Amino acid sequence: MVPDDWEGVMGGSQFGAPGSFTPPAGEGDAGSNFLSGLLDGPTDSEAAKRVSEGGHHLKDLAQSGQFAVNEEGFQAYMKACDFFLDGYNRMIVDVGLLTTAANMGGSEYAKAVATFNVKVADGDEESLIPNLIRMRDGVLQAREAMAIARKNYRETEDAHSMTFAQLNKGLQEQ
Repeated sequence: MVPDDWEGVMGGSQFGAPGSFTPPAGEGDAGSNFLSGLLDGPTDSEAAKRVSEGGHHLKDLAQSGQFAVNEEGFQAYMKACDFFLDGYNRMIVDVGLLTTAANMGGSEYAKAVATFNVKVADGDEESLIPNLIRMRDGVLQAREAMAIARKNYRETEDAHSMTFAQLNKGLQEQ
């Protein structure tokens, strides 16, 4: 189940250079923007676009060392991503059934409804299937970002531990 409180998910995340706890301007919302798109769903093209762009943005931040996440945050993000991906294959198959016009009768109205249903499923870039694919790609990018961000966090923690050990050794030598 996806958590109701996304702030709890973001609690284990940090944006900025490793070791920094101050987010660069505008970057602190990247994870929230990504997750809010997941909640809006594939019927909203803007939400699908936010998920896709958000996943790529998170990965870019992580690769440049500007995003780090501790184990608790990592697990929460992965849970949200896996929740979506677990249902994705079922959703895409179900929506794929709508790409064939249903035999709804011979009237013009029945034909129009059947044609409309096909268009909603896969008629253009705003329809369900392209939106689902956009969202899946964004979620996959976010999963990759989380692995990188967890590594960033661990490296930061290791650096802090070494600095503390050196400081402690210096104090003991005095």
